[in-house]
Amino acid sequence: MRNRHKSGSTRKTLVLGLLATALLAMLVPREWTSGLISLVQVIVPFQDASTRAATAVRGSFEAALPPVSGELHDQLAREKAALEHQVAALSVRLKELRDEVEVLAGTRLWEVDGQRIGARGRLIPGRVITSDLLPWHSSRLLNAGTLQGVKPGAPVVSQYFELHHGEASGARDGLAILLREVLLGYIEDAGTHTSHAKLLSDISVERKVRIGRRTDDGFTVTGGFFWMVGRGRGRMEIHDVEYRDIEDGIIAVGDVVLSARSSETDTAGLPAPMKIGEITDARTDRENPLLSILTVQSPLAAEPLSRVYIYDPDTE
Repeated sequence: MRNRHKSGSTRKTLVLGLLATALLAMLVPREWTSGLISLVQVIVPFQDASTRAATAVRGSFEAALPPVSGELHDQLAREKAALEHQVAALSVRLKELRDEVEVLAGTRLWEVDGQRIGARGRLIPGRVITSDLLPWHSSRLLNAGTLQGVKPGAPVVSQYFELHHGEASGARDGLAILLREVLLGYIEDAGTHTSHAKLLSDISVERKVRIGRRTDDGFTVTGGFFWMVGRGRGRMEIHDVEYRDIEDGIIAVGDVVLSARSSETDTAGLPAPMKIGEITDARTDRENPLLSILTVQSPLAAEPLSRVYIYDPDTE
C-alpha cells in the first residue's frame, strides 16, 4: 500500500512540474526560448508522416462512403431535364392544336396540370437484351413482345428520367410520364417474347421533326418542319437547313429537336411531340454553301441503354 501511494504522489508531482514549466515558458521573453526551435524540428518529419497517414486513412474511409450528395445532384438534374422535355412537348402540341382546329375536340381528355395527356394508351416496360451486331446499324433487341402487347411501329422511349416510377406504375399510368422521357426509335418487328427496336440514329431512318428553343418566356417553336436522318453509331443529322437561319440566330446550337407527326394518320400514335435531342453542331453543306447540316445528339448519348418503354396507344 505504501509503495502504491508513493507512486501516485510521484506522478502527481511530475504533472505539476510539467504544468509549471509550461507556464514559465509562456511567461519568459521570446528571445530566451528562440534557440529551442531547432530541437522541435527533429519531431516535424514524424508529425508530417503521422498526419499523412491519418489523412490517407480518412480519405479511404470517405471514399468508401456512398456518394449521397452526388446521387442527389443526379436525381435533381434528371428531374429538371424531365420537366424541360415535358414543357417542350406540350408547347409544340399546343401550337399544333391551335393550327389544327379540327382536332381540338380531342383535348377534352387532356389534364395538363395533372400531367395526364389523354385517357388512352400505356407504357410497356422493356429491357435491352443486346445491340445489333452490325456497328453501322442502330437497333436493340428487347425482352418484350406481342404477349405484352408490343406491335410493329410502336414508339420506343427512354425509361431514365422518371426512375422513381416502378415498372408496374409506368405500365399503369404511363401517360403521366411519357413526355418527360426521350423518343429513341420504333419497333421494327415483334415476336411473342422479344421485339426488335430500330433507333432514330439507324442509317435507314428518315423522320420529320421540329426545332424549338427554351427562353425566359417559356418554350418557342421555330416555324416549319425539317427532315432528320440517321447516320449510324448514335449520330443523327438534319439536312437542308438554310444557312441564313443559322447566321441570323433563328436556329442555333443548343436548340431542342422534337418529333413531328408525319401525317394525320401517323401510325406511331404519340399523343404529342417528344424530345429527340439537341443540336450540338451546325456546319455548312459542302455541296451547297447556302444550306447547313445540323448534328443532333440524344440526352442519353453517353448513357448505356438498358431500360425502355414501348408506347401502346390502343389500350383503353
